[in-house]
Amino acid sequence: MDYIFIDTESTGSSTVWDHITEIGMIRTDSNLNIKDTWEMRCRIKDGVVPNLGALEVTNFTIKDLTESNYSHLQMVEAIEKKFKEWGKVIVFAYNGQNFDYPLIQKTMYKSLKPPYLLNTEGNKQGDILNVIRAAKLVNPEVIETPISDSGNPVFKLDKLMKHEGAHGALADSRAMLSVAQKVYEKSNSVWKCSLLTLSRADSTNVIIKNKMFCQLQWFYGRLRKYLVHHFTFHPIFEAWSQCWDLRWKPEDYFELDDENLKKALTKSPKILRSFKTNKSEVILNYKHALDENPYKEIGIEELKRRVEILSNNLEFKQRVNKILQEIHDEKISLDKEIDKKLYPEEMLYTNFPKPEDKNLMKIFHQFNWEDKIDVIDKFKEERFSRLAEKLIYEEKPEVLPESTLKKIKREIAERIFSTEKQNWTTLPEFYRQIDEKRSKYENDEIKMKLLDEYDKFAQAIEKKYESA
Repeated sequence: MDYIFIDTESTGSSTVWDHITEIGMIRTDSNLNIKDTWEMRCRIKDGVVPNLGALEVTNFTIKDLTESNYSHLQMVEAIEKKFKEWGKVIVFAYNGQNFDYPLIQKTMYKSLKPPYLLNTEGNKQGDILNVIRAAKLVNPEVIETPISDSGNPVFKLDKLMKHEGAHGALADSRAMLSVAQKVYEKSNSVWKCSLLTLSRADSTNVIIKNKMFCQLQWFYGRLRKYLVHHFTFHPIFEAWSQCWDLRWKPEDYFELDDENLKKALTKSPKILRSFKTNKSEVILNYKHALDENPYKEIGIEELKRRVEILSNNLEFKQRVNKILQEIHDEKISLDKEIDKKLYPEEMLYTNFPKPEDKNLMKIFHQFNWEDKIDVIDKFKEERFSRLAEKLIYEEKPEVLPESTLKKIKREIAERIFSTEKQNWTTLPEFYRQIDEKRSKYENDEIKMKLLDEYDKFAQAIEKKYESA
């Protein structure tokens, strides 16, 4: 299969409320030789207030944000078309599991398109950040990294690979490919390991086949090795393997009553470590963990014995599953007490659309803008009706009834004029960011001019929606 190295630039860090402004993709063969490149930029959506931090990263001017020949939906349609043209591929992003992939999923969902474009229909997705961290752990010479104040390697892409046009989508895709090439050349065993866990099915097969393996987890600025055994799958989050950390002797927990077992399972350090089979986590051969205590001290024979008794104790596994269910139910109960309102944009993971609605989404995109109006109220779920309205508002607002226009503008106004801390950038927050930067750059004429442009852009948004 060919590989796609993909990067996005966006209006901010919210995968729900911000949106892609630029995308860059490089297609290679399985030996990482470039076959094709593709990039595209679109205009900012009407009513979206960008985050100033994101604008500074991309160096986008207001002209960049507003004068592209393509609307956001046109870019979404072009992305979908390009993936269909390329066929089955393995997609790589840098920290993609935490940002690019959910951003693309939610972008497609809000556009009434298939959200899991990158990891269905034979496609798989990986994360080069996971790969380079694992490779550096196995072979410190694989790449030179800056060192943080706490003495840990720093894996920010722009620090690893200096490149022209830093933070441009295609430039970042090229930098990511360069990192992948270093792993491929200098730590090929890690590269091959990373290809084994690019899908939920592949990951599940690996962890069941290997009775124990080296799991890698990143926290407190460092990648850590754990020797674990796949014990059970979470009763609710079925893609999450619950792995027993083999430093813990199983017999110490068999005789605990349910109350004390529950306490043991929730305390730190953890007995069970989650391995998310759908997040392309890199795992290594178990021998990589045997050179460190406590596993080295315990010894391979005792570790194998622990795996064996865990595998054979079905009753204990059932007790653990029951407790995991209880912990989840208690958390859900607390969340319900908060009673958080969800906007349609936030409901991708609520449930899968009904077949009728999936079919209607295809029909919606086949109609011209005037006829799309007739489709809006035919969706079974209200969230898709509301998303359809907003798509028409973003692309062809003049065809909407006046009552619908007013409703959408009022909702946008309520969000962007909010004075409370939100998951999106509000106008008061944007103005605050500008004032903060003006104090910092008061002697930088170029920066001050750019900030003035941002300020005027925000004022134009404010003027449009202040009477909504």
